Amino acid sequence: MSVTWAALKAQIGRKLDDPTYGKYSEALLLDVVNDALTAFAATHTGIASDFPIEGDGATYEFALPTNIVDAEGAGVYAVHWKENTWLTELEYWPGEVWSSTSRTTTSNPLGYILWPQGKISFSRIPTDGQEVTVHYVAYYSEVVDDNSSITVPRWALEAIKLYTAAVALEPSSTKAATLGQYKSRREAGGPEDNPVLRLAEHYMRRYYEILAAHATPQYHKLQPVG
Repeated sequence: MSVTWAALKAQIGRKLDDPTYGKYSEALLLDVVNDALTAFAATHTGIASDFPIEGDGATYEFALPTNIVDAEGAGVYAVHWKENTWLTELEYWPGEVWSSTSRTTTSNPLGYILWPQGKISFSRIPTDGQEVTVHYVAYYSEVVDDNSSITVPRWALEAIKLYTAAVALEPSSTKAATLGQYKSRREAGGPEDNPVLRLAEHYMRRYYEILAAHATPQYHKLQPVG
């Protein structure tokens, strides 16, 4: 489902009892909603994307797209080599000897390595003109103004609102904690007697509950078996 930032911001404002945006700055809300989308992509659901690579018969290492999710266990989830051949990520160990001593267009084993960071390296060189397709998970586009579109699953909109609201409350929670040090012991209560902090924690807890109630995309079904 796609909504504009203007529409989503209005919903967040109502959740924070701030429909006219007087309490929370635009800069703060933009920072936080982008953080929410980044966290959502890295831990649950990103954008399923494709990246074509054209071989030249000599190059075996290629830069990955800059918007690829770089969290552990995310990012590249399948590589289509050609025809009915899909590659798996190779496991390698120091001192291990592969079948072929150098990379050629026919060397073995056939697979890929995600190393160094931001690059994919094939153990076999793609032939000249061969198109290899890397299927990967991407981050969401940055929200920059009211006209920016936010496209996430319908069920995830509430989660994004809750995350944004929770983190947007942090400055108010900090202010309440700072002022609390000047209260009497009876007025101040315990060290964490901070209603704003409790509300932020409630929103964040609800965020994780919503994510836990929905299965992550089954990207592994695109990978070869065995």
